[in-house]
Amino acid sequence: MKTIRFTFLGALAACAVLVSSPAFSAEPASESLSASQIIEKARNKQFPENSLSDLTMVLINKRGSKRVRKLRTKRKDYGNGEAKSVATFLSPPDVKGTAFLVWEHADKPNDVFIYLPALKKIRRIASEQKHQSFMGSDFSYADMEDVGVDDAEHRILSEEDLDGKPCWVIESIPKPDSDSEYGKLISWVDKKDFIPYKVEFYDKKGTLFKVMRVLRTGPVGKEILPLQFTMENLKKHHKTEISLDKIKLDQEIPDKAFTHRAIQR
Repeated sequence: MKTIRFTFLGALAACAVLVSSPAFSAEPASESLSASQIIEKARNKQFPENSLSDLTMVLINKRGSKRVRKLRTKRKDYGNGEAKSVATFLSPPDVKGTAFLVWEHADKPNDVFIYLPALKKIRRIASEQKHQSFMGSDFSYADMEDVGVDDAEHRILSEEDLDGKPCWVIESIPKPDSDSEYGKLISWVDKKDFIPYKVEFYDKKGTLFKVMRVLRTGPVGKEILPLQFTMENLKKHHKTEISLDKIKLDQEIPDKAFTHRAIQR
């Protein structure tokens, strides 16, 4: 069963990082919104429809050494919970051509594939492998899937400022029959633009082990979207930084862009 994720890398797969919709304008939110409604709005800041993006991924180890990777992503939303996305590595040479393809489904598990050019093979990512690291980053394969909000229980813990921004603090606990690797998530969602500026990821034992932070936002069309964010693994003392270099919304993307043949080119 699918579970709620709060990563902008799904605007890789979908953040595939990073909608142009009147429903998600930057108007102040009604105080009557439920926790689930707030999370749904935050989700739509992470998984934009019909978008093209160029991204920079920086992997930072505990000594501060950095590895830089460039990616291009495409995402197409078909409605009713169906969508397709692909992220292709452009550089450096050792990962160039590697592609990550996701077919999202409303009523069954997502189909997830990775193309490895060195082997000239497409490999399906099995359910038991989705909690593994994606290409050495601090995101798992599962983090990169866009899924709904119904497989977790959400409640508003409090309201507080984060770096001067009034936020809802929301706890999300995956339901018992979910396949989530997380015991709970706690999100600081901005009351004005619905961006989750900070998300804490706890393991099944209740220990905090990853933290996502939005470092920079900016206008994209009529929207304010995350432009730079990090995911830090506290156990491994490792961090992944994602920067959005370019994004185009409301694009006409052909279905053939999301086929096995397309990702092998």
